[in-house]
Amino acid sequence: MNIAICDDEKAIREQIKELIEKTGLCPELFETGDSLLAAGKRFDIVFLDIQMEGTNGIETAKKLRERDEDTILIFITAILEYVFEAFDVAAFYYLLKPIEEEYGEFVKAYMRYLRNGVNEDA
Repeated sequence: MNIAICDDEKAIREQIKELIEKTGLCPELFETGDSLLAAGKRFDIVFLDIQMEGTNGIETAKKLRERDEDTILIFITAILEYVFEAFDVAAFYYLLKPIEEEYGEFVKAYMRYLRNGVNEDA
């Protein structure tokens, strides 16, 4: 499974990376939407900040959707005001910062994906 984390805050990228690595997976890290898009890879799941330099998370998500309708998008942001725009790109989840590690929304979102999304092609 290919997983990307795209956030301009290094601490957030590292925190989410550590949480995902606990499940035995190794995500790729990106600091900007532009660098994520430039990678040109297909990701099964993308954790995406909204407010970043260059192409913001909503625009990045739109471009990802043009490439692949099946990518699971989970927004990670400190701002509620973009929640309705997240629906426009069929976001799977909308996480608010700070990310809670134990039994928080991150675990809830990730476990929801694992239960519902990972075995569709199997």
